[in-house]
Amino acid sequence: MTIKPLGDSAWLVELPESTPLAEVLGLVAALEGGRPQGVLDVVSSFTTVAVHFSEVDGQEIFEWIQAARPTDQPLAGRDWEIPVVYGGEDGPDLEEVARHTGKSICEVIELHAAGLYTVAALGFSPGFPYLSGLPQELQLPRKRTPRHAVPAGSVAIAGSQAGIYPNASPAGWHVLGRTNVPLFDPNAARPALFKPGDRVRFVPSEGLPPGTQATEAEELAEDGWIEVIHPGGLTTVQDLGRPGHEACGVSPGGAVNRWALRVANVMVGNEPGAAALECCVSGPVLKFHRECTVALVATTGKSRQVPAGEIVDFSKLHEGVRAYLAVAGGLSIPDCLGSTATDLRAGFGGRRLVQGDRLACEKSRALPLPGGWSVGRGMSESVLELRVLRGVQAEWFSEETLGRFYHETFQVTPLSDRMGVRLSGPPLQLRKAREMASQPVACGSVQVPPDGQPIVLMAERQTLGGYPQIGHVISVDLPKLAGAWPGTRVKFLEVTRSEAVQLRQDKEREFAWLQTGLKLRF
Repeated sequence: MTIKPLGDSAWLVELPESTPLAEVLGLVAALEGGRPQGVLDVVSSFTTVAVHFSEVDGQEIFEWIQAARPTDQPLAGRDWEIPVVYGGEDGPDLEEVARHTGKSICEVIELHAAGLYTVAALGFSPGFPYLSGLPQELQLPRKRTPRHAVPAGSVAIAGSQAGIYPNASPAGWHVLGRTNVPLFDPNAARPALFKPGDRVRFVPSEGLPPGTQATEAEELAEDGWIEVIHPGGLTTVQDLGRPGHEACGVSPGGAVNRWALRVANVMVGNEPGAAALECCVSGPVLKFHRECTVALVATTGKSRQVPAGEIVDFSKLHEGVRAYLAVAGGLSIPDCLGSTATDLRAGFGGRRLVQGDRLACEKSRALPLPGGWSVGRGMSESVLELRVLRGVQAEWFSEETLGRFYHETFQVTPLSDRMGVRLSGPPLQLRKAREMASQPVACGSVQVPPDGQPIVLMAERQTLGGYPQIGHVISVDLPKLAGAWPGTRVKFLEVTRSEAVQLRQDKEREFAWLQTGLKLRF
């Protein structure tokens, strides 16, 4: 096996393409059996396995992976039948697939439904099954440019894979139909319907009954709450995310700018990972129904005391596209899979603010002494310089293309979101056209779809991806990109893994100094 860095906080294990799925899952079982401190997730896909870890240098984890030996276990799983309505609005690509394969629409449906598929991995989004077993006659390259969104339940194909989208999300696959079978329930004992090794058949259906989901009203105390007068552009509750669930397709999520959220929290005396508000494009207008201390942080930040009954306008974000608003004591938000973070694509956890919303907040603990002080340094770069590690598929690109990647300038496009920052610039082309099996990705992975325009994956990224990764933006530079407005110019600079680890350790030391300084003001 080969072990490569997947950014500066994960290792990617590559096994030979002929490796049976049972052996891959055997390696996963061996790694799950004795995780060293710092390991967050073990994620498999076809013939690759990623090991994600926290703020450690990763060398001990590398040696632990090297020493792992796959357990010898047979491939076992359950059988499932999934009803599908093919074509029309439910399958917008069915006619195109028929045209490209030289088949009639009926033949495409028959071929797709005749296959016996095996769940090779879960990823991309919560509960999304990557299915092997697609008939050779239906194998087509991914779309040149991914769709911005397809509906929940979309049944799709790409390359040699088939899959089902559990929720509305971006997609580069060909959508043949739709099902209403729920694939993921975050409140269930087993959140994901499928497991690797399960077998799936698709059954053509004439129609699907609609599904509904009830929500439970939240009770608030008489005092200690915040009223949303205006929600702002996109304001969500976020924390440091929910690592530990990538194996069933759940994005770690959380704050896009983890540094700013941590700083905002410690400025008001909270734990660094407490729930706070992530404000995007424009912040909210809030009415405070008790006296509170708050801090708003982007690249710099300042705390302030808010009297009971005061309305505060946070709508103007001057230092970037995102800022973080922390309230002393923290927001009282129910956990979902161990986190209060809002997963917008999957539709669970936290909340997105709406007008008239009410947020409960906890009683505050000790606070730093008031004063006219602030934290952070403003950004003055006319072009964002993003340091990157060499990507796990970098060798798929020519030296000329790699030269463009490192020396040309790209621009942030308006299609960027919490999932990824889409860039426009000189196209980055592969040495030769090829399809790849989906494999693990990480925050900062720079994917290149067939149109050659790179996408930098951010906090609400998928767990697996099927586009080559030309580079990986290092952890300490992701906050720069989190605050970049559309039109911002970007350049990439290659660094070594040891440099990336040192920079991350320096940043953590800086945060520790900040915490110590604030505690001296308590």
